[in-house]
Amino acid sequence: MTEDTIVALATPPGKSGVAIVRISGDKSYNILQQITKSDKFLPRYMYFKNIYLKDIIDNALVVYFKAPYSYTGEDVVEIQCHGGYYIANSVIKFCQENGARMAEPGEYSKRAFLNGKISVDQAEGIIEIINAESEAQAKAGSVLVQGKLFDIIKTLQTELTDILAEIEAKLDYPEYEYSDNENKIVLKRLNDIKNEIDKLLSTKINGLLVKNGVKIAIVGAPNAGKSSLLNALTNSDKSIVTDIAGTTRDIVEGEYIFNGIIFRLFDTAGIRESNDIVEKIGIDRAKQTIDQADLVLKLLDISNPIDIDIKNKPIITVYNKIDLYTKKYKNKKDLIYISAKNNINIEELKQIIFNNTINQDFNTSQFYLSNARHIECITKAYNSLSSAIDNFNNFTLDFIVSDIKDCWMHLGEVSGINSNERIIDRIFEKFCLGK
Repeated sequence: MTEDTIVALATPPGKSGVAIVRISGDKSYNILQQITKSDKFLPRYMYFKNIYLKDIIDNALVVYFKAPYSYTGEDVVEIQCHGGYYIANSVIKFCQENGARMAEPGEYSKRAFLNGKISVDQAEGIIEIINAESEAQAKAGSVLVQGKLFDIIKTLQTELTDILAEIEAKLDYPEYEYSDNENKIVLKRLNDIKNEIDKLLSTKINGLLVKNGVKIAIVGAPNAGKSSLLNALTNSDKSIVTDIAGTTRDIVEGEYIFNGIIFRLFDTAGIRESNDIVEKIGIDRAKQTIDQADLVLKLLDISNPIDIDIKNKPIITVYNKIDLYTKKYKNKKDLIYISAKNNINIEELKQIIFNNTINQDFNTSQFYLSNARHIECITKAYNSLSSAIDNFNNFTLDFIVSDIKDCWMHLGEVSGINSNERIIDRIFEKFCLGK
């Protein structure tokens, strides 16, 4: 497959000022010469050229990257023509007529991996950057692309390799008697690695919140001001606000970004006893939303504070409609007074929500495990190493070696060092065309 020359649009389809067509493979340079009717191009120089597409001549910027100094590690050409459906597709058709085929989703990045330009986790970082909706998500992807996780995994695997070499030597020379002190040293090294893996896994709490956003259910009795609060937090008019109890029948969603983190809000139906079939469905959905939330904002009308019983969930109690009173209310960590209608203490509420959901040492520049596949692989590695440590003094060394090798293999699945082709294909299928 990697002997083929591939082509795809690297920019979104549709009308635009510029469209970029990317070609990768041995025939790339020849296609560039033919479409421009020019002979020589220096690598990594941008040229302004005419491109000849049957009866149409377009102006384009073209650049040639000679292997291995390209994204894929192969000869790569990028043609920046005018945007729009017809011209860009005409360029792609020309490439196909001259020896290229359409690239599959993620094939450029897959080739980069196969040619040793990037690791699998770095490739997944590229996906994170492309899909990022917040600063924290973009930085999480950037940290992966920079190879920080790869470096951590490589260091752990190197240490495990050294330990395996020592143990294998013991197995090769069974007549040599190793002291208890030597065994204690090996066991300590294994425990040190286990602690490093545990420290890495501890970052997943913040990492998953960065990746998925913080889910917040706004709950309370009818007319407590839940819809007004969602509107105030999101600075929008997403929820319909009336004085009629039971206006919100279904879940209304909204979101805002605070300190680089996405907070996803769910305005629920007012929880009360009701004979209205539609309202009862809304109340049931409200209870389901509470179960799935990371945090519950329990909103009470300060003039009529009807409490709602919520169990086994982090809760911030919010008293609304303080604009109706002249009394000064002092906010606390899990108790705050606001006026959603008049936007009083809304920013303070955002800070309290942040403090209640994100660890205080959170820093968007640090590394956090946020990829579910990475977490699964590293958890398996941790479990294998734990098994080796637990059995170190009770089983033979060949049994211990098996668990340590499993740990090494699971860590390698993160970077792709030992991943099978099926896993690799599954990862790169998530990419878009042209990447």
